[in-house]
Amino acid sequence: MSSFIVITTIGLLIIALYSNWSRPSLLFLFAVFTFLISGILTPEEILQGLSNKQIVVIFLLVILAAGFQKAFGNRFFHYLFKAELRPKQFLLRLMLFVSSTSAFINNTPIVAFMIPYVKNWVDENKLPASKFMIPLSFATILGGMITVVGTSTNLLLIGLIAEAKLPLLHYTDFLFLGLIVAVLGLAYLYFIGYHLLPEKKSATKEMEENLKEYVVETVVEPSSQLIGESIKTHLRHLKDIYLFEIVRNGTSLFPVRPEEVVQKGDHLYFSGRTTAIAQLVKEVDGLSLPNSTTLNKYRHHQYVEAIIPANSVLIGKRVQESNFREHYHASIIALHREGKRIAGSVGETILNAGDLMLLLGGDQMQNSSDLFLLKQHDVQLIKERKTLLKKMAPFAVLLLLVLGITGVLDLFIAATLAITIFLFTKTLRFNEIRKSFDFDLAVLLVSSLAIGQALAKTGAAQWVAEGLLQLGGNKPIVAISLLFTVTLFTTAVISNAAAVAIVFPLAVSLAQQLHISTTPVMIAIAFAASGDFMTPIGYQTNLMVYGPGNYAFKDFFKVGFPLTVIYTIACILFISWYYNLYL
Repeated sequence: MSSFIVITTIGLLIIALYSNWSRPSLLFLFAVFTFLISGILTPEEILQGLSNKQIVVIFLLVILAAGFQKAFGNRFFHYLFKAELRPKQFLLRLMLFVSSTSAFINNTPIVAFMIPYVKNWVDENKLPASKFMIPLSFATILGGMITVVGTSTNLLLIGLIAEAKLPLLHYTDFLFLGLIVAVLGLAYLYFIGYHLLPEKKSATKEMEENLKEYVVETVVEPSSQLIGESIKTHLRHLKDIYLFEIVRNGTSLFPVRPEEVVQKGDHLYFSGRTTAIAQLVKEVDGLSLPNSTTLNKYRHHQYVEAIIPANSVLIGKRVQESNFREHYHASIIALHREGKRIAGSVGETILNAGDLMLLLGGDQMQNSSDLFLLKQHDVQLIKERKTLLKKMAPFAVLLLLVLGITGVLDLFIAATLAITIFLFTKTLRFNEIRKSFDFDLAVLLVSSLAIGQALAKTGAAQWVAEGLLQLGGNKPIVAISLLFTVTLFTTAVISNAAAVAIVFPLAVSLAQQLHISTTPVMIAIAFAASGDFMTPIGYQTNLMVYGPGNYAFKDFFKVGFPLTVIYTIACILFISWYYNLYL
């Protein structure tokens, strides 16, 4: 009965994650709570993840990523990505840089940091961002597999292995195969993938060129000068914008007649250019953006793009319920999803991960873990006087990371010392460390460990492993190939961390029943769980470039499916040869 509860709960969890019913952390908590009230897990078993050293290491590495961002600053990227580069030169330089960097720094903050630079470069050179955003994400995924610290998936797996008291993976288990798939993957993206990528204008360009695609919702305040006036008096002959719909007490008036009289509380929908709409709101008393106070006429505003990351608190909320303007000092002008503008009322729209927001914002706007700004504000190069210690800090930290990855130093000790160096040299400050803590990621990782325990404890993992063995005819490489495929498709519809948590107990049972070392099986699920190139939802970096690249879901499959085939064949062949597995 307990096995049935576990398998059913995990099945519902996968469906809920794929359907985006709620935030992933809440869905995982619900699954763990189900195991708790059914008696499958004890509170002590659920909380074991809090004392897992590898879980702590993941957060230490996230902090280090923030330190590297501050240490190198912006000047380095302006030198690296010069304006005179040809498109393929820029692509190659971009992929080599992010893939090598993501071997040492968690790939999610790398992509978050690089998106504005890529957008700036393509805009300056009048090129489509869609040719570069997917390679940015895929290159970080490939580079992240070279070392154990390149992706939190690898560290989570190490944590699961340590928890189960199994033989730990060596850095060479990742290094050789990681280098092979990185070289093959980058070569594919450079010679073939680039030509398969769509040439799409950015959402910004599309709106600037097609006024009817650019929608803004405004509200008529009780003090408005428009009340009692007909549309033709004030709102019929506007420059660069036009009024195309009125929503009054929940009823839509479309198309809007010239003799229609404006009433208090009317929602007016305009289509046009940002600057013209901003000017209208400033000049017309009593006309405001929804969920906000009257716009300050003298405050400078700017047009900004932003994306919602996978762990944002905004996910699942209606815009009008989020107090967006108060929190972010900006108003949502329009929303894009899957390369298309979301029609209808902005205020009634339920926000999803990966949504691209077009914002009217002020000087107080800034990045947060809930909203990534894509407009690069600090374009000017600011010269900062640095002490010798501060200049050397990132290189000392990098050396410590290498020592930790290769096992010369314990990775926990190396990461702790590295953070201490950043703090001592004032590269990082304590308030910045506090801001970098991701509560949702903590919940997700601890819950993942608990779900893995439930699968192993109830025998559900062994039951599924026996099924794979029957399909594989008890041949190690065939069974591992089937496990690789199952993991690959699981991570394509849910997150990679979730895929590892679900598949790990199956991998342990499979190795035991095959009477082989757990190492090749663990390497198989590590590379399969991070090998999501076919969908935007299985890996956070894919989701992050989804909106900025103005991609449709099918674009990932078109470019990612051939890469997935190359990646899978390379992994299976290497694992069978390196670990002496035979048919």
